[in-house]
Amino acid sequence: MEDRFRHAPLLSSHALSRGLRVRLRLAQVRDVAAIQRLVRERCGMREELEVAQLVRMDPRRRIVICASALIGTTETLVGVAAMDVDADEPDLLCVDEVQTDDLADLLRGALVARANAIAARRAA
Repeated sequence: MEDRFRHAPLLSSHALSRGLRVRLRLAQVRDVAAIQRLVRERCGMREELEVAQLVRMDPRRRIVICASALIGTTETLVGVAAMDVDADEPDLLCVDEVQTDDLADLLRGALVARANAIAARRAA
């Protein structure tokens, strides 16, 4: 994983290798429809993902991050990733690979960095 993605901060803009800029943030209730559409259309998840529950998880125990980008003139959800704070890897990682290139690495790095920060606060 590239070092620039290892500690990707949330609420900031990141340039992907082909130039698309994405913004990472914690998932919110307003993202439910867009997340459902993304996982159905881009990741082949035909069964209904419990997205409503996903976005209402306790952020101290489970991290859910969305990536959005300006596509044309529309802010578009292009990625979503989730993992439990005590896990090593995401259990949900879905990106629009048509629009993005190295977004999966960016999301993975952001999740791990956030999980490590939460774990460090717990230990203090």
